[in-house]
Amino acid sequence: MTAQVKRKITWMHIVTFVFATAVAYVLAVVSSLIFPVLGAPGVSALYVAAAIYVPLGVWMGMWGALAGYFSCLFLGLYPSGYTLLQSIVWSFADFIEAFIPAFFFKALKIDPDFTVKRGWAAKLFPLFISLGSIILLVGITIQVLWGSLGEPFTSIYVYSVYAGLALALLGLLIGLLVGDKKTWATYIVGVVLTSFISGLWGAGTLTIFNFPPPLPSEAFWPVFVGWVAGDLIVLSVLSTALLVALTPVFKRTGLYVEKWWA
Repeated sequence: MTAQVKRKITWMHIVTFVFATAVAYVLAVVSSLIFPVLGAPGVSALYVAAAIYVPLGVWMGMWGALAGYFSCLFLGLYPSGYTLLQSIVWSFADFIEAFIPAFFFKALKIDPDFTVKRGWAAKLFPLFISLGSIILLVGITIQVLWGSLGEPFTSIYVYSVYAGLALALLGLLIGLLVGDKKTWATYIVGVVLTSFISGLWGAGTLTIFNFPPPLPSEAFWPVFVGWVAGDLIVLSVLSTALLVALTPVFKRTGLYVEKWWA
């Protein structure tokens, strides 16, 4: 009988966590400033930061959840302007967002495999996923650079979001049909569930309960809808692309966490 090797936390885990937290914070600031949900500082209708820490949660368990938490904590303090206590409570929204998909994979003991290797699907799948991400990123870039000028740049951005999402959803469907069904079903359910639960916590702690809530209670529904819609788009498009491209890399380099920390 072969003895099981006990995995340990390494400096690579810590460095990756710190780097991911920093990148997620920068993207969170940019997202909240460029794609704001009006009246809710720190909330974005296209929260690109989630594309960093949610995949990291699938790859590295609790490291990803903490990257989401701390990047949101820093965002709450600056530039959102919430108090430390308000930010500490609110930031669990992004912790939840990375934790739920990771929990499903860990609890069900599913080794994530986001590849598709069968015939025509193997050709169309990467095309849909990559093209959807590229179109969305081009639209985001146009909005960042020229969105303040209005039309036609605003419409180009909106159409790029719809087109990118549609292509990514086709890719998700192909993955579910001909890829590893456990992986894709777990991820899809995790994305939908975590978007709603993190939205409930995030919108609720900003408007209904906190120390005190920084926003009026009537702002709950606009914040909640903007939060959930934006997360569903980002996680369906950009997170999916990163999981497809980088899951084999994390496994090869030893960064993949089988349990929660190592």
